[in-house]
Amino acid sequence: MSNSITLAPSHDDPRLAYLIDQQSLFLLVVIFGGMLVLLVLEQLWPRRHSMSVPVGHWLTNWFLASINFFVLFWLTLQLGNWALLRSYFPDPGLYERLQPLLAIALIVVLVEFASYWIHRLFHRVSGLWRLHAVHHTDTTFDVTTSQRHHTAEVAIDTIILLPIFLLFGAPTLILVSYQLVRVLLVLFNHSNIYLPAAVDRVLRNIIVTPDFHRLHHSPDPQFTNSNYGTVVPWFDYLFGTARKVPFEDTAVMPVGLEYLRKSGDSRLDRLLLLPLMWRRWGLP
Repeated sequence: MSNSITLAPSHDDPRLAYLIDQQSLFLLVVIFGGMLVLLVLEQLWPRRHSMSVPVGHWLTNWFLASINFFVLFWLTLQLGNWALLRSYFPDPGLYERLQPLLAIALIVVLVEFASYWIHRLFHRVSGLWRLHAVHHTDTTFDVTTSQRHHTAEVAIDTIILLPIFLLFGAPTLILVSYQLVRVLLVLFNHSNIYLPAAVDRVLRNIIVTPDFHRLHHSPDPQFTNSNYGTVVPWFDYLFGTARKVPFEDTAVMPVGLEYLRKSGDSRLDRLLLLPLMWRRWGLP
């Protein structure tokens, strides 16, 4: 796990070089360490109260997170270092042709714009929805839900988004830092942490908040098909897919789908087989 995902030259500063060379380790710590920290905070300041401790739910999502982490690492390593793929992109990349802050802003906008539309496609195209439904079958919405994705969905996301990073040819330090911040924001917006209404109202103009994203996990189709933003809500506002409900309602609304709500439906093997068994299990 000490190999780096080399998308651009390393940094000369030895401390930053260490971050780059050990980026997979840092990502692992951020994902699992971040989940543990936020799980504790969820117990101290919960948005939605529960009488049970969902250990089985946590274990399922942690197993999926582990599988997907290694698949993501391997796939990014293979594609990022594939000479044929890199030959299709300019050298030097756009990053070196633009003012650095402008280049970073463009990377963020393009990645989040692409993520928004990828997310919408996963809701619109039936074959993709059968993969993405694994994420939405979680009836216990907390920070571990952020890692509950079918492995094929993770692979598709990576294959689509990686060329954007290659197009810019940004320094690996920038890409690694952005990746770590993005992971932290995704963990946060899936968490069950209480935010006062006034704080949520301000933050949801800048980043996706837990209440903003929790509505997306409602079984009601009008809300399931809204609030698609991964870490920023800008494109939901721009394209008219942002929805909201009264602050009090978010804390008591159900989450998950209208189907696949039994505890056995969230077994790891059933989640991985869900896209293949969709019709056999008579799902809509």
